[in-house]
Amino acid sequence: MRKIFIMVFMGFIMSSLVLTSTYAREHSTKAETRKFEFSGEKRLTVKMDIGAGNIDLGRNKTGDILNAEVEYDPDDVRVDINYNRIKDEGKLYLETKAKHEGIHLDKNDNVWNLEFSDRVPINFDIDVGACKADFDFTGLLIDRLDMDLGASSADVEFRKPNSQRISEINIDVGASKLTINGLGNANFDQLSFDGGVGDFTLDFSGEFNHRADIDIEVGMGSLTILVPKDVGIQIKKESSFLSSFSIDEDEFDEIEDDLYENDNFGKTDKVLVFNIEIGLGSVTVKYIDESL
Repeated sequence: MRKIFIMVFMGFIMSSLVLTSTYAREHSTKAETRKFEFSGEKRLTVKMDIGAGNIDLGRNKTGDILNAEVEYDPDDVRVDINYNRIKDEGKLYLETKAKHEGIHLDKNDNVWNLEFSDRVPINFDIDVGACKADFDFTGLLIDRLDMDLGASSADVEFRKPNSQRISEINIDVGASKLTINGLGNANFDQLSFDGGVGDFTLDFSGEFNHRADIDIEVGMGSLTILVPKDVGIQIKKESSFLSSFSIDEDEFDEIEDDLYENDNFGKTDKVLVFNIEIGLGSVTVKYIDESL
C-alpha cells in the first residue's frame, strides 16, 4: 500500500511539473510598429543583429527610411530599434537578443517585417543567427552589402537592376541553406563568398555591362554557380583530392591547369572572373537554362 501511495504521489508531482512547464511556454506575443520618415538623408547605414527569428525584408512604397512591424515574446526576447541622424547620414540599429542564457527561441516568437526607403543609398551590415529569412533587395539603392548568416535558411533576390554600382558584397555563411537569385542585377564590382556547411546557390542572371570579380571559399558545403551564356567567364580554382569540382567541358576550355574560360571571354564587356577555393566540399558551375 505504501508503495502504491508513493507511486501515486510521484505521478501527481510529475503531472504538476508537466502542467507548470506547459504553462511557462504559453507567453503572449507583443507587436510593435516603428516608422522613421525620410528627411533628406544622403546616406544610410543599417546594422542588423538578429538571433533566432523570421525576417522579411524589402522596399516600402512610402519612401520612409524604415517601416517596421515586429512581433516577439517580451518574456524571452529583448528588441532594440534605434535611429540617429548625423548631418546628412542616417544610422539605423536593429537588434534582438534572448533575455536569458541558454533559452531556445522559436522563430515564430521573433518576427520582423522590414521595409526600407528607395530614396537613399544604403550600406547593409546584416548579422543573423538561426533565422528563416527572405531578403528582397529589388528597388533599393545599395552601396555595400555585408551578410553574416548562421544556421539560417535564406533566400536573397535582386529582381531588377540596382540603379547604382555596389562597391562590395561580402557573404559569410555557416551551416545554412542559401539561394541568391539575380546577382547580375546587383550591379556589383566585387563579391566575396565564404560558405561553411550547407547547400548554396549563386545565380548570376540579370543585367550588367562591366567586369565583376568573385572570390569564393567553400568548406564542407555544396555550392552551385549559375552563369549566363552571353557573359565572358574565367574561373581559377584551387582544390584538394577530397573536394569535387564540376564544369561543362564542352562549354569551357581548360587554358592551363585549373584555369577555365568560355568562348565569350575577351569578346564582351560583360565579364565574370572567379577565384574558387574548395576544401572538403563541392562546386558545380552550370549555364542558366534560359528555356525555363
